[in-house]
Amino acid sequence: MPLFTYVAFNRKGKEEKGIVDANNVQAARNKLKVKGLYVRSILEDREKEERELFPFLSQFLYRIPRKEVGLFSKQLGTLLGAGIPLDRCLASIIDQTENIYLKKVLIEIRADITEGLSLSESMKKHPTVFPDQYPSLISVGESTGNYEDTLTRLAELEEKSAELKSKVQVAMIYPIIMGTLSLAVSVFLLIVVIPQIEQLFASFNATLPLITRIVIGLSYFLTNYWWLIIISLVVSGFSFGKWKSTENGRKSWDRILLKIPVIGPLLKKVMVSNFARNLSILLMNRVPLITSLQIVSDVVNHTVFREEIAQAIIKIKEGGKLSDSLQGSQILSQMVLGMLNAGEASDRVPEMMTKLSEIYESEVDTAIKSLTQSLEPIMILVMGGIIFTIMAAIMTPMYKLTQEIQNM
Repeated sequence: MPLFTYVAFNRKGKEEKGIVDANNVQAARNKLKVKGLYVRSILEDREKEERELFPFLSQFLYRIPRKEVGLFSKQLGTLLGAGIPLDRCLASIIDQTENIYLKKVLIEIRADITEGLSLSESMKKHPTVFPDQYPSLISVGESTGNYEDTLTRLAELEEKSAELKSKVQVAMIYPIIMGTLSLAVSVFLLIVVIPQIEQLFASFNATLPLITRIVIGLSYFLTNYWWLIIISLVVSGFSFGKWKSTENGRKSWDRILLKIPVIGPLLKKVMVSNFARNLSILLMNRVPLITSLQIVSDVVNHTVFREEIAQAIIKIKEGGKLSDSLQGSQILSQMVLGMLNAGEASDRVPEMMTKLSEIYESEVDTAIKSLTQSLEPIMILVMGGIIFTIMAAIMTPMYKLTQEIQNM
């Protein structure tokens, strides 16, 4: 059903903006009139067409934070647990939702449910907002009638994922700030200070040491060919993005990341935590193992791990155990496989996966703190080294020039 964005006045004369679903413009006007709204302007929403035309830009223009999706899951679970019908629950949440793009998705879901589709089927139409684990878990909830627990677990999953992502982002703030500051100071010295010092040396016909000549050359290049640097950066960035978007490029880049000291081990811990948490929730909700693994392979979003899970699925279909099928993994340590094997032996795989996710979340915290502590002195040394080199290039000939003037 089409969506329409409108601007209208209520009975008190106050302006209201919003979205309404209807078969056509006239039907949309009639809906608003029933609500006591007097339409000022109404237009059919073009977001769906724009998403299809510009899929890359739509990720940024129409972004829905995962935090809000998690909040929706929690609200829906609470309302359904209170015995309120699904249609009324969605109507209530739509009224409270502030994010315009999430509101549009929920309106479409409600319209599909009104037309006879189930919640899980309607969610499948919006894979960017509700990944595979949503319809899979919701369909189990629909068959058992236990919506509330399923949605609560999904909300917890979103919260944990957002928390983990936030920790990694916070850990990178300090090195980014230090790196930016170092670059800004270096560029200022090379563009503003060095050219003035060069003129001073030229007026005295001073003989310059090698380090000074190198810095002056770098300053000249940066001052006169800055446009070439920008073009090179843009072309390099575009080429890298193009290469990374290919299947072979993505695989190569994922393998490179795993081999980088400090970052590689941290990335593995994050992947294991996500893998264990998602698999635990799926299995607890009675989603079949193979289906759960297929969903989790998309969640981890890493080509190396995804290939390992795909191979494990083949072995499981042939009758193998999960722990045996994942032997030789580059991501899962022997400790993880041992705990998984113990879970299979005791028929407590979901509980063991929950325990693993908690262990690795703690390890991620420790690894992030270690990364921050190790990067701090490295960044200070790098920043100090760059500034020292530039200042040495200035002060060395200045000292010699002063000595020559005093001896004259």
